[in-house]
Amino acid sequence: MDSAHSTPRDNYRLIITRSNASEILLRCHGTAWRLPSVEIPHGWRIAEQLTTELYAQWGCRAYCLLVSNLAAGLPHSSVMEATDLEKISPTGTSWKPLEVATCAAVDPAEDRTVIEKSIKEWAEYRREPTQAPFTKPGWLSELFAWAQERLTPLGVRLTGSFAQLNASPCFSLIRLATDDASAVWFKATGEPNLHELPVTLALARLFPGYVPRILGVHSAWNGWLAQEVQGVLLNDCGEFSSWQRAARELAALQLTSLGKCPELLESGCKDLRLRKLIELADPFLARMAELMAAQTKQPPDPLTPASVASVGERLKEACALLAELDLPETLGHVDFNPGNIVVSPTQCCFLDWAEGCISHPFLTFEYLREQVRRRFPGDDAALARIAAAYLHPWQGVCHSDTVTQAMAISPLVAVFAAAVADQQWHSVDPLKHPRVAGYFRSLTRRMFREANETVEGSEPCRA
Repeated sequence: MDSAHSTPRDNYRLIITRSNASEILLRCHGTAWRLPSVEIPHGWRIAEQLTTELYAQWGCRAYCLLVSNLAAGLPHSSVMEATDLEKISPTGTSWKPLEVATCAAVDPAEDRTVIEKSIKEWAEYRREPTQAPFTKPGWLSELFAWAQERLTPLGVRLTGSFAQLNASPCFSLIRLATDDASAVWFKATGEPNLHELPVTLALARLFPGYVPRILGVHSAWNGWLAQEVQGVLLNDCGEFSSWQRAARELAALQLTSLGKCPELLESGCKDLRLRKLIELADPFLARMAELMAAQTKQPPDPLTPASVASVGERLKEACALLAELDLPETLGHVDFNPGNIVVSPTQCCFLDWAEGCISHPFLTFEYLREQVRRRFPGDDAALARIAAAYLHPWQGVCHSDTVTQAMAISPLVAVFAAAVADQQWHSVDPLKHPRVAGYFRSLTRRMFREANETVEGSEPCRA
């Protein structure tokens, strides 16, 4: 079956505004008016898909101000703003005063409800412009002006074309086209990722060969402008040599970070050092026992309290074993995946450091090794080659026996590090957020399997 047709799709009603939100775009339907709507694949980047489909179906260029969070039973919707280029209305549509959008001329009544509730939600965000800067009409024009100021000294000009990938009140990810060979990217983050900016700046200063070049910082928006990295995402690379190169460059970056960990922690990197993981083991597993007890859907069966307790014992033992092997703790990345790695003939660049951490180095490699397992299922030779590529730069730093032992222990600890890096484990309500609770339960089950498979096999290494 064609996957394009089998992918579930979501319908979005679009509240498209212009002229400082005084006008709204409506489509003609007989004697009445309706909201424009588009369908996008479920689970894909919403802002990117909405802007792309809006232009493809309606010939209108706009960007998202707010993906609305309406009550259950109402359609998905988004508040958008047309760019300055949109001086005329697309065929079959008309710009109307905003007050018209809630009158009886708009039919069906569901559209009026969507408009009323979306505009009300939008107004609430706009009352706190410093907390929700990307709901403000005209922010894209402000971004273009600010970015051009940073690019003019470099002899680069923006063309006006853009691609909005992510959008929320305090988060933004947008690509701005230039007249140069490459584009620039603007990224801004809010809570709980405010730390990504100082971490990114620290990495750009300390390891300029491994991360994108920073061209400017927008402090009011907690954002930054970065040069686009030339190359291909590892996720799109079919040649295994690119994966091997990413593994080697990861090791090289980690070795370069030796001696810089205090500074990286100060910048905001997460503290996932072994002693910190040992401290978190008991409270985390106690919370997981509560989530297991609250599980209502079966299968899978919830772990028993005794099984959860055994995970905690073996986890702390695994952390202690890794500590005994005395490998240096380095820069790490809890979201190390092929979508965050750009490879080219001259460079390997690592992106998106919100999950940057200081940890045992092999934990980050374990995330890459897991991606290889998924990409090349059943290929033991691929796993051996990726391990050899990663370990090559470590020659002279650690003995081969130490490597073997650490590799056997790392999978269990890597799953735990990923789990505790997500602060939601402290407070997740299984009734209000069943999917999040289910996610943590699945990680705990994975830890249980890893504990049985790896820790028992590594126990003789203590002799």
